[in-house]
Amino acid sequence: MTLDSIDSSVITRSLYHSTLPAVRRGYNAVRMKTTTHECDVLVIGSGMGGLRASIEARRAGLNTLLVEKSILTRASASIYAGALVARVPPGYLVKMGLAEPGMNFEASIEDSFQYFVREGARTGGSNFTANQRIAMTVACEMQTRAEELRDFGVEDIYAQRWLGPPAVYGTHIMLPLLEHARKIGVKTRIMTMITDFIRQDGEIVGAVGFDLRKKQFVTFRATSIVMATGSCGQIYERSYAPIRMTGDGLAMACRAGATLTDMEMMGFDNWGVALDGVAQYWIPGSVARTRGVLRNAKGEAFFLKYAQEHKVVGKGATLSLDDNLSKRYGRPFIELVPHLIKASMKEILEGRGENNAVFLDLTKVPKELWNVDSKGIFTQNLLRGFNLQERPLPVAPICIGDFKGGGVRIDERGRTDVPGLFAAGDVSPGSSLLYALVTGVMAGRSATQRARATAVPELAPESREWARDRAAALETILSRRPGHIGDPASIKSRIKAIMWKSAGPLRDGRGLQWGLEGLRAVEEEAIPNLSASGSYRKLREAMETINMAMSGQSIISSSLHRTESRGYNQRLDYPDRDDTNWLRNTTLTRTGDAVMTVASEPVDLVFMKPEGYEERAT
Repeated sequence: MTLDSIDSSVITRSLYHSTLPAVRRGYNAVRMKTTTHECDVLVIGSGMGGLRASIEARRAGLNTLLVEKSILTRASASIYAGALVARVPPGYLVKMGLAEPGMNFEASIEDSFQYFVREGARTGGSNFTANQRIAMTVACEMQTRAEELRDFGVEDIYAQRWLGPPAVYGTHIMLPLLEHARKIGVKTRIMTMITDFIRQDGEIVGAVGFDLRKKQFVTFRATSIVMATGSCGQIYERSYAPIRMTGDGLAMACRAGATLTDMEMMGFDNWGVALDGVAQYWIPGSVARTRGVLRNAKGEAFFLKYAQEHKVVGKGATLSLDDNLSKRYGRPFIELVPHLIKASMKEILEGRGENNAVFLDLTKVPKELWNVDSKGIFTQNLLRGFNLQERPLPVAPICIGDFKGGGVRIDERGRTDVPGLFAAGDVSPGSSLLYALVTGVMAGRSATQRARATAVPELAPESREWARDRAAALETILSRRPGHIGDPASIKSRIKAIMWKSAGPLRDGRGLQWGLEGLRAVEEEAIPNLSASGSYRKLREAMETINMAMSGQSIISSSLHRTESRGYNQRLDYPDRDDTNWLRNTTLTRTGDAVMTVASEPVDLVFMKPEGYEERAT
C-alpha cells in the first residue's frame, strides 16, 4: 500500500468488530460462575474523578457502587499527582523565573478566571483544540471544589506539592477521599474488571466483566455509568504511566458507540530517565531542573541552536545557559515543552544522541537550589545513586499518562453522546488533578439527575443473551492453553514497540501507516489466540491487550487524519501549525456495521481565538 492510497477517514472492521474470540450465537455453556448486581450509579475507576463522582451520587441518596480492576486508588494517575495546582507560593514563582520580585500576585476572581481559560487554550498540548466550555467550567468550580475537600477529611490540599515533604504523591488527598466515600455509604468492589457496556435501545443500561478474586463473571445493571478509567499511557514503550492505564474506558466507550476526540494528542515530556537497567523515571519540574542544559553526545547545547533557528526565542530572552529555561528563552517553560521534545528526538533520530538518549547537564546547578522545593528533594532521592554534580544525566522523551488532550468526548456536564454514559478525569479530553476533581463532580451530578428520573432498567432477552456470549468468550480465553503467540505480556510488548516507533513524539505519514498495519497484524495473528491459562490475572492482561490495540489504532488514525503539527501531534511531514485548515477537533465514531469513521469538526471557540485568526467558511 502506498502512502497515496491511505484513506484515514475510514478504519476497517479490524479491532473494532468483535475484540473477543468468536463464539456461536446463543452458546451458553459457560463454566464461569455468574452473578448479577444492581445499582443506581455505577462508577468505574477509583482515581480522583471516580471517587468524587461516587461521593456526588451517594450524598444524593443513591445506591452507588465503585468498581476498580486493581486496588482502590492505586491504579490511577491521581495517586502520584502530588497536590492540586490551584495556589502557588509567590516566592516559588520568582525562583522558577515565572515572576519578578515585588510583583503583585493578588488577582480578582474575574482575572483568575480569564487567565486560567486563556492560558489553558493557548498553551499546553493541544493549542486551541481543547474544549473551552469545559475549561470555563473548571475555572468557575475549581476553587470551591478544592476547598470542599477539607470537608472530606483532606488536611492539606495545596502546599505539599511545592514546599512539603518529598514524594508524598497524592496519598494525602486520595486516601481521605476514599475513607469519606466509604463512610457515607459508597459501596466498593476491587479486583473486578469491566470489559464492556450493555447497550439497549440506544442507551447504556449496564456493564459486564469478571471478578479476579471470586473467579466469576459479573453483570451490573445501572441507570447511570460514570467512566473514570484513566488514559492509555501504558500503550508506549517509554512510559511513566501507572501499569494498569491501558485505555480500557476508551475502548469500551468506542465499542458502545461513544465518540472519541483528539486521540492524536497523547502527551509526552522530555525528562524521562534513560539509564540502562534503571526504571523509566520522570524528573519533575523543580527549580533546579529548570537550570539544566540539554546536550548531545558531542556535548553541544543543541536546544540553544534549535530555539534560534526555529524562532522559539521570545522577548527578553537572555540566551544565557546560567539562567533558567524561561529567562533563557524568553517564554514560559510550558510553551517550550513541545519544542524541547522535538529537538531532543531529532538529535536522537539523526544520530547525535547516545543509546537513544540525550543528556541533561545539571552539573553547574548550585547545590542549594535542589532543596528549594519538594520536587528537587524528590529528584535527589530518586537518583541518589547518580551524582548529578559530576556528570550529565541521560534523558529522552517519555509518555506521561496524564498529559494529553484527547479522550471520550463529553460536554461541560460530563455527559457523553450515549445516554446513560458519563465520563470524568483522564478518560475524557483533559488532564490534571483539578480537571479530574471538577469533571468528577459534573459527571457525578449528571449521573445522579438521570438516576433520580429513571428506574434501573430490566435487561431484555437479547441483552442477557449478549452478556452470556461475552462470558463464553472470556471462558474461551481463560481455558486456552498457553502459547507464545497468544501470551498477553508478549503482545503488549509488541504493541508498545509499534506505538513508540510509529506514533511517538515525532511522527510522519509513512510511519503511522506502518504502525496501523502492525496493529492490524496483531489483531489478525495474536488477539484471536489470546490465552490466560486458567489465571484470572492473565485474563485481565488479555483484556487490557485488546483495549491497548484499539486505543493505539485510534491514536494512529487520528494522527494520520490531522495533517499538521499542533501540540503533542508533531508530524515531520507536516511541520507547521495550520489554523486556517486545522483549528478542528478530530473525531472517531463507530457505526452500526462496526466501521470506525475518522472525521473532524470546527473547534467551538466560545471564549478565545488565536491571535489574527479568521474563522474559515464552512
